[in-house]
Amino acid sequence: MSVSTVPPGAQPPPVVTVATHGDDGSMLPYYGYRIAEALVRALPRRAAYGLAVACADTVRLTRPGSVRGLRWNLAHVLPDAAPGELRKVVRRNLRDQARFWVDVISMRFDGEAIRSGLTVEAGGQERYQTALATGRGVAVISLHLGSWERGLAAGNNLGYPLALLAEYMRPRKLFDRVVGARVAQGVRVVPIDIAGIREADDATARRLGAAAMRDVLRILKSGGAIALAMDRDLIGNGEPYPFFGAPAPIPVGVVDAAMRAGSVIMPVFLPRIPGGVEVHIGPEIPYDRGAPRAEEVHRVVMEILAVFEKVIGEHPEQWHVLDPIWEMPSG
Repeated sequence: MSVSTVPPGAQPPPVVTVATHGDDGSMLPYYGYRIAEALVRALPRRAAYGLAVACADTVRLTRPGSVRGLRWNLAHVLPDAAPGELRKVVRRNLRDQARFWVDVISMRFDGEAIRSGLTVEAGGQERYQTALATGRGVAVISLHLGSWERGLAAGNNLGYPLALLAEYMRPRKLFDRVVGARVAQGVRVVPIDIAGIREADDATARRLGAAAMRDVLRILKSGGAIALAMDRDLIGNGEPYPFFGAPAPIPVGVVDAAMRAGSVIMPVFLPRIPGGVEVHIGPEIPYDRGAPRAEEVHRVVMEILAVFEKVIGEHPEQWHVLDPIWEMPSG
């Protein structure tokens, strides 16, 4: 089995530097990841998927509280679903998320085989190339759906470089290992220490957030492209927007940053399909840089959320958000 490399002629992504705050945490997640990595590498892919699914089922049955947020989110997506139907969607969702982690782990050693099964909807590739050709930078606005990591890595391997704003994971050795799988496919990672921002004082939190945003703006202003997820308010400073009929905190800063850079804004999502991943690249969402910024941000965010609602509604079993998006009742 070949070891993965960056696309021919491309420069390797730079070494990842992280502005962090707080304790590095237990090493157990790192050792668990290394065991999972060894299993994924040794087993046939179908067997690895099967083992991951069995683990997901075990967690769901033995720790039902750990999926309470996911169940709450899917209840908003499927308000008319009967309890039994909702349980089935939750089960399918967790199983798909287990397969997602097999995909992430395998990026380290899949090499060019990662391209297998990747399809791009008609017109999508041309839209993306046209956006890159503007030289304004491309803000790819996406969500945690399907096998987005594998699709992103496959695109990089094919020669379409796209950076990724990613949450820092503790301990540092775990983060470095997961990032290494991405870097093996040519993905540049811009880390943001979400836990550190939440735990820090105001000044430190602003410093950590600003460090990540500077890297995002640098990529966009240089004409590059970066993937930015907008379906989770990780930091806790999201603004309320209607989402599936109820107000939800949305991290609009990614849209604001793209507008400040004058970049192209494109929604992209990557649902899993039989045999692989399908890349959907939506049309550019235009905006007027001369209009009041707040009004334009609001309008563009509403357009993006409308796309998200349609996509999630079509693939609820692939929307992998375990933390509650909407405020949950106590108890």
